[in-house]
Amino acid sequence: RAIQLSPHLLEELRQRITVMLQNDLEELKDAGWFTEEWLTRVLEEADKEFNRAFERWRELYRMATAHLREAQQRLERARTGEEQTEARRQEDEALRQRNLLLQVEVAREESDFYPYRYLATEGFLPGYNFPALPVRAWVLRGTQGEFISRPRFLAITEFAPGNILYHEGAKWQVVAFQSPPGGLERRCKVRIVCRTCGAFCEGHYDRCPVCGTCFDGTNSALLELLDMPNVRLRRKERITCAEEERARRGYETEVAFQYAPSADGRLKRGEIVVDGDPIAKLVYAPAATILVINHGWRMARAEGFLINFRTGDVEGAQGFTAIQPGNRREDIRRVKLCVWGTRNLLRLQLPRLVDDREFEVTLQYALKRGLEEAFQLEEDEIGAVWVGEGEHRSLLFYEVAEGGVGVLRRLVEEPDALAHVAQEALKICHFDLKGNDLKGACKRACYECLLSYRNQLEAHLLNRKATLPLLLQLSRGEVQAFSGERRRPEHLQWLRSRLDPRSTLERAFLEVLEDGRYRLPDEAQKPIPELDCLADFFYEPNVVVFCDGPDHDAPDRRERDRRQRRELLARGYRVIVIRYDEDLDEQIRRYPEVFGHP
Repeated sequence: RAIQLSPHLLEELRQRITVMLQNDLEELKDAGWFTEEWLTRVLEEADKEFNRAFERWRELYRMATAHLREAQQRLERARTGEEQTEARRQEDEALRQRNLLLQVEVAREESDFYPYRYLATEGFLPGYNFPALPVRAWVLRGTQGEFISRPRFLAITEFAPGNILYHEGAKWQVVAFQSPPGGLERRCKVRIVCRTCGAFCEGHYDRCPVCGTCFDGTNSALLELLDMPNVRLRRKERITCAEEERARRGYETEVAFQYAPSADGRLKRGEIVVDGDPIAKLVYAPAATILVINHGWRMARAEGFLINFRTGDVEGAQGFTAIQPGNRREDIRRVKLCVWGTRNLLRLQLPRLVDDREFEVTLQYALKRGLEEAFQLEEDEIGAVWVGEGEHRSLLFYEVAEGGVGVLRRLVEEPDALAHVAQEALKICHFDLKGNDLKGACKRACYECLLSYRNQLEAHLLNRKATLPLLLQLSRGEVQAFSGERRRPEHLQWLRSRLDPRSTLERAFLEVLEDGRYRLPDEAQKPIPELDCLADFFYEPNVVVFCDGPDHDAPDRRERDRRQRRELLARGYRVIVIRYDEDLDEQIRRYPEVFGHP
């Protein structure tokens, strides 16, 4: 309440921010998520978000304080030297946790709880070098201890129950979740996952909001999920052969997605066309939600993890079992773990000819490697996974890196971007652009092409020759973007029907766009109601294009245009003027961020 601003100060702050962002306004609005409503919402909710950012710190502090009090009570009740020693050890551990949180005897800039670093990880301040909303693990070494952090998409398996970690030369095992006072109940959520297309939703849905499938027990799953909490580690001197085998097999994970609210107008769709025939579909969704679910060990008899929601203990760790004395039946629940993040995603939907797992896995890694090579990305900056089934099955690419890398959108907007990716994938798989095999010694896959440390569990499915025909097609393909539900030829015809019949310049401009395979306008003869103005062409979200013929050289018309376009700029529009007395193609090339590349 102390930092709430009055309406007058909020408006003053809004005006100052608008001035600060003026030079970048066009680029921001072209991103799709930036609107005046977004700026208003950020300002009005800043105090609430600031308060919310400290919830994770408060949760850790409450847990450390509760453990401290519990240890002190055990010390008071202790009747033997062994009990006193154990109580003092737990008291020291709780004090160490509290000191870390309170920055007592800690090098401030090196701690995860240094205010700037902490608020950056919570997403309140910009901090691109820190993982957003990380999962933390408490490691105790003698009388000392520390919190170690991992990005959420990595922590869902690395910090999962029973897993073995190697930290500073020692082996540690995840033995329990850090249960806040009151238990883990508030971190539980229920989600519906559509098996048909791979989307998820929350609430009461009868149909999938993405593919329209009517939910039933065969095509959807109602999952009780535990949002990944912080964990406790225990020193592990020995690992049995059973644990080694289980760790080698790993966990069963699943990726689901959800489009951003009101995303229909922001989705970008396209078709991959080869020799006039469409062979695949693309859908780009900015600011979508990626949900990663950990279903438990692959070799387990039952899915999920058996957890004591009151204490955080996990079955199989520290000797804990569900039937242990003192465990209440209502506290023991079997749930699956989840983490989530807001990311840009791209769905590549291919016609389902055969159900070939070898083909799918090979294509997944070939295109992922092609993306990394074409756009100079690191291996952990882009994720790729197959989702859905049947005609809705698609290869889902999503940006893993914090802040995004901005390449997936280009695959829809630039006609030849995906072809370039496929060409790089062919080179990686030891083929030239005609399909000739350049390395016959590589029978299926090798570490120079598709094999890597991260896909060891799927290495037996990789076969570089399985996807050769499709990669050759994609390397010659062209992406034709949709406008709404219209394909490029249909949209071009619609634009032509809306041209001013008196303007030969508008028609010539449109033909140059088509001949050069530039991005077509979203609308023609677009009215701007607030200015009683008619733009010749319009690009979402805020670019207006005027085609000025000879009649615009008249002094009175020139002055009217100047006033009108100045007012458009003041209202946040970007204005592009195409002149009749300059080369059209040269003028178009000046704005590649709007019209794309030929």
